[in-house]
This record gives sequence, C-alpha cells and structure tokens, in this order.
Amino acid sequence: MSHWWTDYPWRMVQTNLRETDMVDMDAQTYVACLKEMNATLAMINTGGIVASYPTKVEDHTQSEFLLGDSLHTLIEECHKAGIRVIARMDFSKARRAVYERHPDWAYRDKNGKIVDYNGDVHMCICGGFQQQKALEILREVTQLLPIDGVFINMGGFQTKDYSYHDYGPCHCENCKRLFKQRFGKDIPEKENEEDLTSRMYQVFKQEIVEETRDRINSLLKSIDSEIAVDGVDFFRRESNTEYKRGGTLWQYNASSSVRSIHSLKPECVCSSATVDYIGFYYRHVSVGTELHALRMWQAIANYGALDYYLIGRMDNHRDKSAFAAVKTAFSYMAAHETQYRGMCPSADVLVIREGKHMASEEARGWIRVLTERHILLAEAEPAAAWASNSFSRFKAIILTNLRELPTRAAAMLDAYVQEGGCLICTGATGIWDERGGQRENLPLSCLGTKQIFQYRRDLASAMLEISSQEKLLFPSLSNTELVYFGDDFLFVDYEDTVQSYLRLTPPQPLGPPERCYCLEATDTPGLAVNFYGAGKAIHIPWLAGEIFQRDGYSNTFCLMQDILEQFAKLETVEQSPFSPMVEVTLGYSRDGKRAMVHLVNNSGHFGCSYFDPVPMRDICLKIRMAQRPAAVHQLTEGENPQFKWKDGYLFLSVKSLGAFAALEISFIPIPNTSS
Repeated sequence: MSHWWTDYPWRMVQTNLRETDMVDMDAQTYVACLKEMNATLAMINTGGIVASYPTKVEDHTQSEFLLGDSLHTLIEECHKAGIRVIARMDFSKARRAVYERHPDWAYRDKNGKIVDYNGDVHMCICGGFQQQKALEILREVTQLLPIDGVFINMGGFQTKDYSYHDYGPCHCENCKRLFKQRFGKDIPEKENEEDLTSRMYQVFKQEIVEETRDRINSLLKSIDSEIAVDGVDFFRRESNTEYKRGGTLWQYNASSSVRSIHSLKPECVCSSATVDYIGFYYRHVSVGTELHALRMWQAIANYGALDYYLIGRMDNHRDKSAFAAVKTAFSYMAAHETQYRGMCPSADVLVIREGKHMASEEARGWIRVLTERHILLAEAEPAAAWASNSFSRFKAIILTNLRELPTRAAAMLDAYVQEGGCLICTGATGIWDERGGQRENLPLSCLGTKQIFQYRRDLASAMLEISSQEKLLFPSLSNTELVYFGDDFLFVDYEDTVQSYLRLTPPQPLGPPERCYCLEATDTPGLAVNFYGAGKAIHIPWLAGEIFQRDGYSNTFCLMQDILEQFAKLETVEQSPFSPMVEVTLGYSRDGKRAMVHLVNNSGHFGCSYFDPVPMRDICLKIRMAQRPAAVHQLTEGENPQFKWKDGYLFLSVKSLGAFAALEISFIPIPNTSS
C-alpha cells in the first residue's frame, strides 16, 4: 500500500523551537527559510513537556509565549508551500506542578527520589503520563492540527539528566511491580551486564518500549493511516557530538546510522539527522561546515534521507555556519530526486551490531576495516536482523560481540552457513540467551564448539603467534610472527574437525626488559574455522574490531584484512589501490534497470577536526555486475568516466574526486526471446 511518504523526497529541517521562538513567530518567514534551503519537511515542537498550541488536556502544560503566528497557521503555511510537517512530541518530562498532582507518574531513583531539572520532572515510561496522558495528548494534536507525522523524542527509560548525571534504574512503584510480575526479581540498584538480574532488566526495558510504541502506533493509525510514525514508517537516527565526550570521533557516523536501518529495509525512510550544535552545553554553536557536509554526503551515498537539526528558528539562529553545506546537499538531492527514487543498497557483507546512533566499538572497528579496504558492506541491529532473516544475498555475516543471541537467531544463522554462507563471529557472541541466561556452550552449531570454559578480561600482554606454516594464510602480516589482542578472550573447547590458527602465548612480565619473554605458546587458538554444510564459520574469540577502533595499529588492521579476504573470500572493489579514506557504496533500482555508485571523500577527518577533503585523482574501480552497462553518467561535477564490462565486472575510472561523486549506471535491456 502506498502512503504519502512512499518515495517522498525527504529533506527535513528540524527547528527545535524554544518557547520564546513563538513570541514573534512569523509563519511566512519561517516557510521562506525552509524554501530557500530546498526543504520538503519541517519537524516542529508540538506537545508533551510543553504544548505549543492551545490545549484542553488536563496536566498538559501550555506555553505562555504563544503570541506570534499560531502553530496551526504555521503548519498551514508549510502545506501551502508543499512542505509536510512532523509533530515533535516529548513525554519524558513534565512541569513540577504536574508531578505534584501525580507523584506516581515520576521516575524514582533507588532511594525513591525524583529528578527535577530546571523545574521539569522526569516521567517514567511505566507511569500514567506516558502510558495514558500521552495518548490523550496525541489524540488532541491529531484533531486540532493538520500534521503529517509524529516523532517522539527521548522515548524509553531515561535515567540521565542534561548534565549527564546518571541516576540509575527507575525504582518507581510501577516499574517495581511490573518487573516483579514478569521476572520475579527486584530491580537492580545499578546496571551491570555481568549480573543476570541486570540482563533480565534489559529485556524488561526492551519489552516495555516495544509495547508502548505499538500502543501509540495503533492509536495514531486508528485516527488516520496517513500519519507517519517514527520507528514504524520512518526511522530517524542522529549524527551528533557532545562537549567533553572524549574518545575518537566516529567518522562514519552518518553512513553507519543509515545503513543500520536501510540495509534490510530499503523501502523505509531512514535519516541520520546532522545535529547543528556541539552538544547540550553549547546548543547554539555549530560544529562547522565541513562535518555537516561529510555527514550529508554519507547519508546520500547510503541512500538515506537528508535531515538537519538545529535549536531555534533559521531566521534568528545566531550561528549559520552550517547553512551553506546543508543547502548544497539539499539542492543536490532536489536536482536528482528522480534518480534516487526506488534505489536499494547492495553489499557483500552484513555487519550485525548493537547501537542505534552509535555502533559499538567492536562493530566500528569492523566497519572501518571494511570501508577502508573498499569491501561493500551493510549493517543491521540484531532485532531487525532476526525479524528479517534475509541473509542469503550476503556472502558473509559478521556478528560483532553479540553476547545475547536468541536461540531462534542461532538456528537461522546455522541454516545460512549450511546453505553456503560465511559467518564471522567475534568476542563473546552467544554466551547469553534471549533472557540473559548464561550458556554452557555457544548456540551456533556451525562454530563447532563443545563447551565454554571462561571469558577472561585480564590477558593484556598475552599475544597470538603466527607459525611458519600459517604465513601464507596471512600475507599482510609477512613481517611479523605476533598479533596483539588486548584484554578479552573467550576460552572454548572446539570439535576435533575445527581448523585452528594463531596459538595463544600467555601473559609475560612487563619489565624489566631482561624478563620480557615467553618460553612457550599454548594450544589455544586465536582463530578457528569450521566447515559446516556448504559454508564455513570463522570464530575470533577476542575483540579485533574494538582493538583496531581504539588503537588503529596496522598489526590489527592487517589481520582483519586477511580474515576478510583470505578466509572469508570477500572482494574489494579496487581495480588498483586507492586511498582508504574514500568510501564506496553501490545500489540498484527496484526495477533492476539502473545502478548507482557513490564515492565519499573522508580525507578531511583528522584527529578531532574536520577540514575540506583532499582532492583525489584516478580512482579505478572493479565492481561485480551481472548486467552489461549501457552508459555511466556522473551526476556530480566532472566528465563521465571511461568504463568497460568484462567477465561479470564493471571496470571504470573516476579522474577526479572532490568531496563527493555520484555515478548513475544504466543497463542494456535484456532482449525478450520468448515466443
């Protein structure tokens, strides 16, 4: 069934309005700013914490600043300009007076205390404000305002305030009662993934969030099936930063966020909002033109929707340094929206990883190596992967330290390997079941394990030894006999038929230098390969991705590269080597008549800064392509590349690359020989 958002040119600006922005709101000026940006959607604060319209719902605090053009007028003006409107709702907090009338609605820490931040009290998802009052407010909004969709901000179990103080799990009476009913346990005072009750609590939270989302979706769809609902009809992620967050900036944030949804659900709208500001502490200062540009080119290259998020209105925004980059990307998509309609990403390997806006550290390392070796990749969050089970189109699947692995998912993955797929399993994947219980053996039969001995996290200075017989299998490590792997290691017992590589050497003294040696390696392998049916499973019982993402040394990169290319037999799209800082993506139209190749130049990322990317030349690609191309047209600046098709591969060369390049490929129609 087709809806308004099906193949809609989604170029959204979220103006996260402050209450005072409504004092002098001028709807025509607001819309003019959107039109100048080539936006097709606006997300506007509507209700929840504060109502931006005259509300009659009891305990729904109405803003005292509604003096300019009304929200209804604003939405009508957007519609006149052909701009759809998403209502932004936030039920995570309510004013202090609401709490005082309904103290049972509030979040409570382990000591029974509430969180009051500037007069806004945290509301628990299990309490009446989110479970009943939110539905009443949503019903009123849909009756009074001609909205096109709903986005609910900060849903779920919010335990931190805006200063990032974490108060721990909610201990309100509603939470305690429900958790006791479902799991027979008391809520833990603090979350610790090594504790069984904490893992059960994680399952509990996921169940509550899903049930709440389903109730909201059912209500909205019963009112109007054409209301687009976040998490159902469109998926919104964020590319953001924060003051003093620390660590390495995740340079593939937008690509990864979009892929996490779009890889298995190409029919869905998925955006990664480029957040204008530095963080909660500095909401009015932009991160700068270059980072915004990179985020948006990454989103486009992975067939995601464009999404820009700022505080306040565009006309009164005090730092407009992002505007030029946003307008450039929006204008590009406005000019080429027909070419992107119906495009679906294509990849050889699927990374199944945890984390929505930010992939786990283990996953990031694998995403980096795949991207920088120019191996076409897809991503998915676990729940979406298990619901989809569309694995057969991937040559390989990587499970990135997914400690909780449902039994049903393990059976699906075993079947995938049995039928010829390659599974790469890292870290402690599978040691817990879907209810958080500890397993005695890994649930994946394809790995060929018999028993879990222990998971140790104290093995720093232990290493893996490459024997002389293994050298040919690790060509990228030809000049070393050792691989370091950090602290974590899962000790398991393998079946006799499993092929083992890289013997573990025990931890050695750190000093003095005269004592820094190990006399003998053990028989414990750091890499195991099991042939299972028509496929194979590769077990890496440590965290290669996390080590590489944290440290970035070639010792880890080269080993991961050899596992991907020598053991998993994955192909790079390089015809000849080019910069690892160029991200390559591939997609096909639903009708199979066109393909698109994108190149994103990530070379402007250096340390914690982003600059204009370094121009590159003569990028030569070799992409497996079953159909013979008829033409290759460059949508961005530059001449159309030379190309040829031979033995099922497209060979082409891009003479110059600035920040971004897009190539549209059309195929020679296959003649109809049927009579």
